Amino acid sequence: MWTLEALHGNTKVCIIIPAYNEEQRIAHMLETYATYFETKPEKTTFLVVANNCKDKTVEVVEKIQKHHKNIEIIDLNPGGKGFAVKQGFLWALHKRHFDLIGFVDADMATKPEHFYDLIVASKDCDGAIASRYASGAVIEPERHWFRRMGGKIYNWMLRQQFGLPYKDTQCGAKIFTYDTIKKVTPDMTEQGWAFDLELLYLCALEGKKIAEVPTVWSDQPGSHLEISSKIIKEFTSAPNRIKSRHAAKRKALVQQKKLAKRKKSKNNSTQATTESA
Repeated sequence: MWTLEALHGNTKVCIIIPAYNEEQRIAHMLETYATYFETKPEKTTFLVVANNCKDKTVEVVEKIQKHHKNIEIIDLNPGGKGFAVKQGFLWALHKRHFDLIGFVDADMATKPEHFYDLIVASKDCDGAIASRYASGAVIEPERHWFRRMGGKIYNWMLRQQFGLPYKDTQCGAKIFTYDTIKKVTPDMTEQGWAFDLELLYLCALEGKKIAEVPTVWSDQPGSHLEISSKIIKEFTSAPNRIKSRHAAKRKALVQQKKLAKRKKSKNNSTQATTESA
C-alpha cells in the first residue's frame, strides 16, 4: 500500500485506455484527460491500447502524441477488451516504475475528475473501482429500468457465487497498486468483456483490499457492447468458467494461509513458553 504523503509527492500513474475503432472519440478523450492531469501532482502516463482497429484510431493518437509526451500507444492484432487491458498491464509492469496502474474506457463515460477519485481512494488499500450502483452514485442520463435492474441482478448473482462484496464489477474505470497488478496479471485469461470479473476474483484470492467508489457515470452513445446472445452467453457462463479455471490457485492460496496461521500460532506459543521460563 502507499500513503497520502506519496500522493502529493512523486507518485507515478499509468492509465490504460483500450480502444477499438475510436477515431471519433479518442482525441477529445485524451485531450481532456491529459489537460486535467497536468494540474495534478502525480506523474501520469496514458497508454492507448489500439485493439484490432479498422479505422484511423492509431493515426489520431499519434497526432496527439506530438502535443502530449506522456501519451503512449501499442497497436494490437485481434483480441477482445480483456486481452487489450492485460497487454497494457504487461507493458506497465515491464516499465517497472509505476506506483498505480489502472484503466478507463475511451468513451468518456468516466470524466477525469471522477477517475481521480479512484486514485485518492486507493491511498489506504490495494486498489479502487468505480461503481454505478453503490450508494451515492449518479448515472446521467438515468438508464432504462430494464438495463438498471439487469445490471444489479447480475452483480447480485456474482456476489452470491464469488463472495465478492462489490455492487458493480463491470464499470470501466479501475486502478490498482503495482504489486496487485504484478500478482494477478499472469493468471488473467479472459479476453472478452468478463475480464473485470476475473480480475476482481483474482484480487480477492490474493487477499487484496479493493475499495468500491460511487461514481458519476455519463452514458455515452456508440457503445461497442451490444447485447446479443453471444454476450449473454459470455456473461452467464463466466462465473463457473472462472471459478473452475482458478480452483487450483484458490486451493493453493488457502493452504498457504493455513500454514502461515499455524506457523504464527507456533511462534507465539514458543515465545510465551520462553517468557514464562
